[in-house]
Amino acid sequence: MELRKNSKSYFDVVNERFSCRAFTANKISTEEINVLLEAARLAPTAVNYQPQKIYVVENPNLLARLSEATKYLFNTKTLFVVCYDKNISWHRRSDDKDHGEIDATIAATHLMLAATAIGLGSCYVCSFKEAMVREILDIPSEYEISCLLPVGYPKEIVPHNSRKDIEELVIYK
Repeated sequence: MELRKNSKSYFDVVNERFSCRAFTANKISTEEINVLLEAARLAPTAVNYQPQKIYVVENPNLLARLSEATKYLFNTKTLFVVCYDKNISWHRRSDDKDHGEIDATIAATHLMLAATAIGLGSCYVCSFKEAMVREILDIPSEYEISCLLPVGYPKEIVPHNSRKDIEELVIYK
């Protein structure tokens, strides 16, 4: 795919990615959607179980209804709803911790970084009315909704929020 050939380096992408809260009216292409889905598909998962399930929502009526479940869609024309199948996700033996949420979040991160690499914006949204999203999209009960990812062409490039110094985040032993 031509989009991948023209993408940015990893560290450029990490430095440039921001939470995009304003999109243009232009729809992203099917090719762009497929690149993002491929990035999410390639994400590592616990024991390679790959429990992630991703809904791609472009239907204007569904997007309008979903905007009642969250105010954080930012007029996107394309929304990815990242879920995981609770029946497939790996559970740690020692304490039965379900790693599906982690797997879904890693897939979402891959998708967001790929979006930045090809010139798109995205925003990680976890503030939404879960039951409403589930009903609108007819998401089965065995799927847990992890996050919503509005994606599109950014109206503007926003500077990064400040980040803590690395000394505040890392503990060496």
